Amino acid sequence: MDESVSAVAAQAAKGDAKAATAAQAAAEFIHHPPHAYEGVAPAQDSIITVDPDKRQQPFEGWGTSLCWFANVVGEYPDAQRSYLADLLFDPQKGLGLQICRYNIGGSGWGTLDVPNFRYGANIESFWGPSGEWDWSLDAAQRWMLLAARQRGALVFEAFSNTPPYWMTVSGRSSGNVFPWLDNLRPEYYDQFVHYLTEVVRWYRDQHDITFRTIAPFNEPSSIYWWAGNNQEGCHFDISTQNIIIGKLQAMLQQKGLAEKGVSISASDETSIDIGVLSFNGYTPATQQALTQYNVHSYLGTQRAKLRKLVKPTGKLLWMSEFGCGSSPPSNMGAALELSAMVLRDLNELQANAWIYWQAVENGEKGNWWGLMQIPFHSGMYVNLGKQYHGFKQYSRFIRNGASILHSSQPKSTLIARSGADQKEVVIVATNALIDYDVVNFDLSNCWPEASSVVLEIYRTSVTEDCQRVARIEAQPPLRYGCPLRPLSITTFVAAFT
Repeated sequence: MDESVSAVAAQAAKGDAKAATAAQAAAEFIHHPPHAYEGVAPAQDSIITVDPDKRQQPFEGWGTSLCWFANVVGEYPDAQRSYLADLLFDPQKGLGLQICRYNIGGSGWGTLDVPNFRYGANIESFWGPSGEWDWSLDAAQRWMLLAARQRGALVFEAFSNTPPYWMTVSGRSSGNVFPWLDNLRPEYYDQFVHYLTEVVRWYRDQHDITFRTIAPFNEPSSIYWWAGNNQEGCHFDISTQNIIIGKLQAMLQQKGLAEKGVSISASDETSIDIGVLSFNGYTPATQQALTQYNVHSYLGTQRAKLRKLVKPTGKLLWMSEFGCGSSPPSNMGAALELSAMVLRDLNELQANAWIYWQAVENGEKGNWWGLMQIPFHSGMYVNLGKQYHGFKQYSRFIRNGASILHSSQPKSTLIARSGADQKEVVIVATNALIDYDVVNFDLSNCWPEASSVVLEIYRTSVTEDCQRVARIEAQPPLRYGCPLRPLSITTFVAAFT
């Protein structure tokens, strides 16, 4: 076993002269028990011991919001849009995303907002001001939703950025003239929850899609949803949120949707810290009405505090939106920024799901956001940057039904128990340094009775895009070390049989 597993270091470092020292240290760790090496490998506390029974949280998967990109690419010719759907949702051809957040629109053609909206952001309301319903609208986003399900997506959430424009104070879906004030008129509270539940019911009846949750707000405490903005948005005071959630719960029960598995999630605040304030601002009845608490992790540091508030209630805790773009798509900085947030949200917040804000962005004006960029007006090319491949290091291998395990190095390493029989350990290690690093793993507590273990290593680095760099067959118990390339994300998949 020692010789074969030592090849991990050799294969993973193949072609890298600078990795010689790291490879030697890794091999030394393999050939000696963790307590026996004497300073050749990194210090004792750098050994990551994996205990498959130390489960932190069940994991539902990775996902994306469909707005606004699906409103654009869903209208492309079938070959183009199918290719993009494969890149996102197919587990073999792409990321294998398993969660979709579908946007229930509130905009309308002919309103003042449309000229200001960014391309694709005009998601029209199915319900018009004269009482008419037009279910032919939003065909493009609907196509992507159904394509995602066809490729294996399992969990669906419907979320609202704004009530229909004709229910608002300003008459606009972008927000209030005074953005710190509610934009939903009180006389339309009941109509708003009726609208949300009718959309969810229609999708269940017509397309056999059950939205497990309805998220009625998006970053509701924010004060940047102003009339004339370039996207939908609506401020809701905490007191109003309490009212809306109560009415939505009653409407779900009245229409028989609650018994069919539809429930409520909230509050999707833009910051972890505001998420703490919002949860504390909910009445006991409101908290009881929720089955899931959503938060966005763009800002804030109080992950442990939010976790300790939500987890004892038995509710799911989702990181329901994050996106980044501070580095060019071809730069590993983009992937490392994303990976750092994943590590914080799954190890410290202990989120049950992790959702990217729209995975496809318009690349026409040098936009660096998104897992991929395309020119929205033509869709003639697709730029799969390092964010895409770095995200694949997680999404391809840690799937719905996995368990996130305790990690002694939570800022750099995510550990999961995965696979159909939960006898697979997936470790994702991030090296954000500009020099080589070494990781040492002790998996001797993982199914020592197993007859064999296959260890595969995949890596995204400056020169690699989720490339398999090693495959080793060994026998338990398994302990190994491996050099990590500078500026890289490396995934280790150990399958026990």
